[in-house]
Amino acid sequence: MPNRLAGESSPYLLQHQNNPVDWYPWGDEAFARAKAEDKPLFVSIGYAACHWCHVMEHESFENPEIAALMNSLFVNVKVDREERPDVDAVYMNAIHVMGEGGGWPLSAFCEPEGAPFFLGTYFPPDDRHGRPGFARVLKTMSQVYREKRDQVAQNATAVLQGLRHMDEHFRRHARKAGGPGELEVGMLVTSGRQLAQMSDVERGGFGRRPKFPSSSAHDLLGRAGRLPFGAPARTAFLLQCQEMAAGGIYDHLGGGFARYSVDEKWLVPHFEKMLYDNGQLLAIYGDAFAMTGEARYAEVIEETVDWLVREMQDAGGGLYASQDADSEGEEGKFYVWTPAELAEVLGEADAEVFARAYGVTDAGNFENQTTVLSRVSQRGGEEAEKALAEMRQRLFVARSKRVPPATDTKVLAGWNGMALSGLLRAAGATGSTRALATALQVAEFLQSRMVHDDGARLWRVYKDGRPRLDGTLDDYAMVARAFLDAGEALEDPVWWRRGERLVEQVLARFYREEDGVGVFYLPANDSEDRLVHRPESNHDGATPSGAAVAIECLLRLGQCGGSARALEVAERYLAGRAPQAAGQPYMGARLLAGLDFYLNGVELVVSEGSGRAELVAAARRAYAPTLMIAGPWAPESIRGGKGAGEDGRAQAYVCRGQTCSAPVTEPDALRALLAEPPPREEA
Repeated sequence: MPNRLAGESSPYLLQHQNNPVDWYPWGDEAFARAKAEDKPLFVSIGYAACHWCHVMEHESFENPEIAALMNSLFVNVKVDREERPDVDAVYMNAIHVMGEGGGWPLSAFCEPEGAPFFLGTYFPPDDRHGRPGFARVLKTMSQVYREKRDQVAQNATAVLQGLRHMDEHFRRHARKAGGPGELEVGMLVTSGRQLAQMSDVERGGFGRRPKFPSSSAHDLLGRAGRLPFGAPARTAFLLQCQEMAAGGIYDHLGGGFARYSVDEKWLVPHFEKMLYDNGQLLAIYGDAFAMTGEARYAEVIEETVDWLVREMQDAGGGLYASQDADSEGEEGKFYVWTPAELAEVLGEADAEVFARAYGVTDAGNFENQTTVLSRVSQRGGEEAEKALAEMRQRLFVARSKRVPPATDTKVLAGWNGMALSGLLRAAGATGSTRALATALQVAEFLQSRMVHDDGARLWRVYKDGRPRLDGTLDDYAMVARAFLDAGEALEDPVWWRRGERLVEQVLARFYREEDGVGVFYLPANDSEDRLVHRPESNHDGATPSGAAVAIECLLRLGQCGGSARALEVAERYLAGRAPQAAGQPYMGARLLAGLDFYLNGVELVVSEGSGRAELVAAARRAYAPTLMIAGPWAPESIRGGKGAGEDGRAQAYVCRGQTCSAPVTEPDALRALLAEPPPREEA
């Protein structure tokens, strides 16, 4: 008989609707029962594409004996971390406070009010490999709650204090910072050098294994690469692009990137595909193409857009959250190949050619002597690459007959905002009409289905024709940035004003001055959710910090839109937080991108006249990460006095600070001007 989760819309929660566990969704009903029966809460957090979440479900939550223990000893709450990032942030930060690494599934044992007193991640059903079995953990935590209530209260209090201290740590360092005058490009240069030193010189990326795209830090490498002493950062940026596109983390048949690789070579992925990764990587590969003109980077963009449209797009234009790692109960089964399977589809001769190019061997590189495809040979001439492309298409058609991984079909506002920004950057850099058309569909979906209350409010989740849950800071900031991007891409003030309206809501509902320090909270100040701690936005994770994205929006509204208040808030926040981010550039990369906007912002004004479209297109194809195109929303101080030439030709003006270049009329000249490094600061 289905449990309470049967009435939910989240695909992750619905995966658990037939468990024998008496699951509750997050909400008042669960808390009221825990309090009335004086039982601890067990809060289990995961997401639909999570492999180890599936494992724990099959091993424990589907086990009648373990479910009986859970039902008798606890009130059990299941949370989709993608729907409820605020809830997830509280308990993920709590496990970090306890000194553990965290991850999903996240398992939190809590007092009836929700304060955690013990946390873990995956537990096997019984003791194995040095890990306690879940059944034993359940009995122990229940006994501790019944018999050692003082110890439980002390643990919960200590965790909550740790959460407060974590936020106070960021504020305390911010209070020590000086004024905007202390912000200088050396912070970016030093941060780029640190990230370059952290990068794998052979394969790119940060660290050894597992290896993640780390898109915010990857982006900062590219930005640092155009600054003084930036050659190592640029090299590290392009190496990561090259190796990821060649590795098994990239789906060479269907397009799109997996969440991470379990090895240092980008070879064997954890096969789930997340929208937030691919949205960010579209922008990364757009930048890589702008830097190099490499055809492979444009191909990656086109193939990834094809995947989004083919497999991830709602009928209304929005993009789904993720695809699972598992198929038919096995991780990666949908994606891997053997030489015999290649031969069955391609024939012996072509299969041998393809196997040499993509590393398919009898021994394999994955489980059961299967192979994850990766490009192991150098790219050949045009005819050879056309032949391989034709083989990939035949294999793709054959693969499509396999049982596909499940797709999490909820649409998340913030993730769609990231994808919209990525699509627009990719379209601008490569001229891809498909990327631009998809971007416009996403933008219209967000505006028509997710934005409400006359543009002032934003739903977080859309599923089965119904929006729900108020957006978090990340949603508001990322959709606002995407709408500003759409305004610039289309030179349409309507989209710019829509973004501006959402930024106003960010300041009104998510931002506060605390002890003289600017603070961005993940949940809104009028949120009614039962959180034991209101988490702040302080650093990047798999997605950029919502606070940092908000600062980027404020800077654009201030520098290119003429808003003195927006610039003032951003300036104060950067003065307090950027020095700290520069000391930890991997965690603070997105805020340092905001610092790059602040120090090196470029406003482009292109007058009316013949050849205008070519000039604008040339600007978008350049690698100029702080470029802002001054549209009708820009004040007279930026746009005034910049008209067409005497011959009626459009003229482009590149403005840095209070200084504008002489007008240029040729696209190549404009690209060269934009490619110039930011001017060095005076000694």
